[in-house]
Amino acid sequence: MCKPSSPPMRVLLSKQSLSLSKDHGPLDMPSVSLTVAIVVLVLFALEHLVVRPALENMKDLHPILEIEINRFIIARHIGVSFVSCVAVSMVGLLGRQHMSDLLESFFSFGKKNTMVLNREGFERRLFEFRQEGSLVLLLFLGYQMKNLYDSYVWDDGPEFIFHHVLAATAAFGGLNPGCSQYYAIFYMGISEISTGVLVLLANFDPDLGVQGLEDVLPITRVVIGLVFVVAFIICRTLLWPFTTYYFVNDVFNAVASDSILAKQHKKWLYIQVGTCAGLSVLQVLWLGQIFYTVYIEAAKLLG
Repeated sequence: MCKPSSPPMRVLLSKQSLSLSKDHGPLDMPSVSLTVAIVVLVLFALEHLVVRPALENMKDLHPILEIEINRFIIARHIGVSFVSCVAVSMVGLLGRQHMSDLLESFFSFGKKNTMVLNREGFERRLFEFRQEGSLVLLLFLGYQMKNLYDSYVWDDGPEFIFHHVLAATAAFGGLNPGCSQYYAIFYMGISEISTGVLVLLANFDPDLGVQGLEDVLPITRVVIGLVFVVAFIICRTLLWPFTTYYFVNDVFNAVASDSILAKQHKKWLYIQVGTCAGLSVLQVLWLGQIFYTVYIEAAKLLG
């Protein structure tokens, strides 16, 4: 008996290309590697061939833009990070209907809880192929690979390297063998709305951003900062632990069951729980930094 032929290597950035994988199991690694490489190359091109030249042409608008390193910092934050966050969050929002049960439960404060916690429920959420989830993971993995390179080149610090490695590992497991694509729509998609605002705010950071920019655009900084606080609280402080509760509950229910799919994916399920725990710890630390920064800024305004 002949084995079913694998789909040909292709770029996995369209519904048509992703639909081939739905009938062939996990995304094939040659196609995943090709697609992620293209995403990374596009981000390099946006940063170096689009945003940097655009800022070069605008350098006479203000003395801050006359400094080359400042233009490079802004190009990185906008051409790579902001564009990537917009892309993954948009795909996540477009795929929100796949996790409408969880979102409905959250926004109704538990009054409309339609989350099915039995075997049918966790197998659907952990092992079912979802085009939007796959696309989010592909874009996110490419973004994290570029992030990892940039954090090394720009010497961002070990905590950022740690974050990118954890995030990329979780995304890879979501693609092959193909776990938790339901939850990827939130973790790698919708939650990145707050990150998109953060990378704009990072331009004003004295260490990671452009020195003196906060003095040039003080009101813009305050507005972006307020939007970020709201987005972070909704996406990371409220929705993240709510989603994580169901994710971890699904994983432990799955590995405790006699589900064949759970046994096949057991290793990656534990890895994803571990990466989720690591990323959650980082978020708690960053939340503390946010509160401290808000306190300092409020003291400046009042004092």
